[in-house]
Amino acid sequence: MTGFDPFAAALNNMTAAKTPSAGAEQRPLTRAQQDLKRAVELLEAMAGASEGVKRNYLRRVKDFPALVMQVGLAQAVAFSVDKAGKNDDRGGAHRLLLNHLYAVWRPETQGQPVQLDDGKGREHVLKFLQDLSTAEYRHLTRRTLAAWVYFRRLSESVLDPDGTLGEERE
Repeated sequence: MTGFDPFAAALNNMTAAKTPSAGAEQRPLTRAQQDLKRAVELLEAMAGASEGVKRNYLRRVKDFPALVMQVGLAQAVAFSVDKAGKNDDRGGAHRLLLNHLYAVWRPETQGQPVQLDDGKGREHVLKFLQDLSTAEYRHLTRRTLAAWVYFRRLSESVLDPDGTLGEERE
């Protein structure tokens, strides 16, 4: 009897390479994938920054999660807001860090920077945190720490692939 073999047909269906149809939609990115993509884009956009700003940013990005866990998100951000007002490499690094934080918090901004050069822009970041409920604040803290993993891990390879910047101690 040379009839239809259901087992062979099922095996063929499972192993056959399927090409996606023209109208097939891709799956949406997971939150971790979105965070990774955002971190790479924002760090690559820093290519034009001076070596001093990059060196300071590398230090700040590594220390930021510990600071958040010690004093809380609002106090860590307030510290960066205060330091972002200076017109040196350290201030530039803090401004970049705040912009990257804001891009994590508000993904709809598409990485557009907050104008942190004046006091009004820095107050905007703090006002955003102050207007959150306790549950939203706790969620934002967890989101920040989860996304910051990628900024920490990728910053050195993107900003200092040769290892020439080293670590700066202050």
